[in-house]
Amino acid sequence: VLGSRGLGDVYKRQVLAVTDRMELKTQKKEAALTVNELLYLIFFGVMLFSKGMGWYDGMRPYQLCLLIGMGCLGLKLILTKYTPWQLLVAAVFGVLGVLSWRCSAEKGMLTCVMMLIGMKDVRIKKVFQVGAVVWSSVFLYRILAFLIGWDKGILLVHKKLGAFIFRWSMGYPHPNVFHISYVILLAFLFYLLQQKGKKLFGWIVAALVGNVLIFIYSVSFTGFLLTGIYLMLVLYFELRSQFKKPEKVLMQCVLPAGLAFSLLAPLIPEGNQFYEVMNKLMNTRLRLSKYFLTQERITLFGQQFQLADKDLNMDNSYVFALMTYGAVVFVLLMIAYFFTIRNLVKENRRKELAITLGFLIAGISEPFLFNTSFKNVSLIFVGSYLLNEANPIRRQNIAWIGICTLGDRSLPKNAPAEKLAENFLLGLKRIGAAAGEKKYLIAALTCACVVIGGTAFGLTAQMPKEYLVPKSICDYSLQEVYYLDEEAAAKERANGSEVLYYMGEETPMFRFSGVTVTVEWMRGMIGAAILTGAAGTLLGTGIAEILEKGRKKSGQYE
Repeated sequence: VLGSRGLGDVYKRQVLAVTDRMELKTQKKEAALTVNELLYLIFFGVMLFSKGMGWYDGMRPYQLCLLIGMGCLGLKLILTKYTPWQLLVAAVFGVLGVLSWRCSAEKGMLTCVMMLIGMKDVRIKKVFQVGAVVWSSVFLYRILAFLIGWDKGILLVHKKLGAFIFRWSMGYPHPNVFHISYVILLAFLFYLLQQKGKKLFGWIVAALVGNVLIFIYSVSFTGFLLTGIYLMLVLYFELRSQFKKPEKVLMQCVLPAGLAFSLLAPLIPEGNQFYEVMNKLMNTRLRLSKYFLTQERITLFGQQFQLADKDLNMDNSYVFALMTYGAVVFVLLMIAYFFTIRNLVKENRRKELAITLGFLIAGISEPFLFNTSFKNVSLIFVGSYLLNEANPIRRQNIAWIGICTLGDRSLPKNAPAEKLAENFLLGLKRIGAAAGEKKYLIAALTCACVVIGGTAFGLTAQMPKEYLVPKSICDYSLQEVYYLDEEAAAKERANGSEVLYYMGEETPMFRFSGVTVTVEWMRGMIGAAILTGAAGTLLGTGIAEILEKGRKKSGQYE
């Protein structure tokens, strides 16, 4: 016979189970995909996976992913029904994307346009769910591969904070790209995050800690600042219960102000105090933009640059888009952004505003908005607005149809798969509940493993005497250059020095010691602490789940 306490527990569990089932049914109803949505999500996931792995244009895996993505998107566009306005938007941007690619030989605007015009009848939440799964998986893999030693990625040696410091890319093309990838991960996660108040603040603090850890390896000041700006916007939008009119106006001025600074500030004569200060703060980016804006012509549909100096590049997204892809597509895209932001402000869509405004600010000093990086997820909001919400042409009662109506059909449901998905979600929910109840146990195990891992590395790891690295990956230095054959390199290693990225006896090498060696040793200790800490978190979560199952089982017989 059950006592009153046991009966109450059983009743609560039954109510919770019924509630969970109802929530899952609602989620499944909302999650029903159409053929159109599935094709776009495959396109988005494949392209995102290729960039998350660090592949870039010219590499065979990237070319394969691009081919698969373009095939899915092309089929989706054919099967989609359009109103006159939607067809006009898709056609104009699609043609301009192809035209800019042909004129500039750069696929950046083409991939941006692909992300934009495919958003017809696609839900933003679904895109971000796919993005969160794909990007978190590849990002964590990249970090794990680096810490274990599978793939160190590209190394750069730059003079930062008064000393030469190694900058690691974790398998991405550049350390800045690695840090920007962390911001993209936060954008996916915080968009889907449902927590409010103190819980959201806790997530922001955790994200800031992650920002510091990423910076330790990337030493990317721009990436560190962008992360801070984005998280500040997330926090600000959470604290403001209602926006005042000046705030709304200010939000809509972010894009025009960014454009004005990007295109006009480089034209200020050199020697001007404002110009010199800003150019120094932005690591000579103003001077680089000045060269292209004054020495190259602005075209309508894009151009190719024949640059003798390989160090000449455009880190400003707006200057890069205008000069590379031409004025026509650039102006249309900026107009589309302006009206998208205006609509987001009007509808009080704070998560979308945090991502869009944060990214547009970052575009002043980073090129990822409109190149082939596929990281500018704010284009999803622009595409959704233009193709699903905007309706400037009235009396659109007749929808134009593609080849067939197959794209609007819901995918057939598979009962075994649904049962498996339902049990999987319920399992995750139970683990989350157990972790919440045993959070102090998990925290204690995590901290203990962090201390053990870091201490073990500090006591056992040997600090190298010096590092020798190729001159080509280093900042300018007046130090002596070394040339090592195989025998000399082996002798250096035997004497306790590390020879990294050795490419032969004809490769000039620089020698680094002191702060460079100390920083690398500290990074090794931090990396060991991160690995063991992650293991402690997984162990604690598993123990919490086992204890929760034991408590529920014993409660049935009270």
